[in-house]
Amino acid sequence: MGYLAERRRDPQNDILSGLATATYPDGSTPDLIEVVRPATFLFAAGQETVTKLLSSALRVLGDRPEYEKMLREDRSLIKPFLEESLRFDSPTKVDFRLARTTTTIGDVEIKAGTIIMLCLAGANRDPRKFDNPNKFRLGRKNLHDHVAFSRGLHTCAGAPLARVEGRVTMNRLLDRIQDFQISEVSHGSIHNRSYQYDPSFLLRGLSELNIEFTPAP
Repeated sequence: MGYLAERRRDPQNDILSGLATATYPDGSTPDLIEVVRPATFLFAAGQETVTKLLSSALRVLGDRPEYEKMLREDRSLIKPFLEESLRFDSPTKVDFRLARTTTTIGDVEIKAGTIIMLCLAGANRDPRKFDNPNKFRLGRKNLHDHVAFSRGLHTCAGAPLARVEGRVTMNRLLDRIQDFQISEVSHGSIHNRSYQYDPSFLLRGLSELNIEFTPAP
């Protein structure tokens, strides 16, 4: 709250100042505590999701050495590789919406004021949208149709940050280490893997990922 109060007194050219000085449509200024909540979510979201994204991406590299080879030979493939990781193992499992008007989805009537849970991870495995959705595939033509960060007005504000952090981190990892392998001591053989995921209803991410590698020369 102290940072927001400081930005309200002395605004800078940054996101925090934008939040601190924002007003309601009627021109009134929200109490600082009302600004703390979205500010905390905004700055936490781009951190936690990218951690889960990277652990998922590294798990794929550890099991699929051909992808490591491809990324090393062509770093431009890092971007689509991370997008497919987002689709295949979405860091955010669900999101919520409020129905503003009464509508019908399928055979179900949704009353105005109803809170709706959207399963983003499920949508990203929809066979009507993605061919063979349970297969990790780098060359999907409709790769960017995934909704890992939602869409439209409710697109995750931390998505651009998560994508940049993901690309930078993957480049640094490829620079510094090679021969990614999943630790069989920790996770079992390649045909009998065992992973633990954080017990979260909202987010999906590995509790730990133990890898073995060779330092780059």
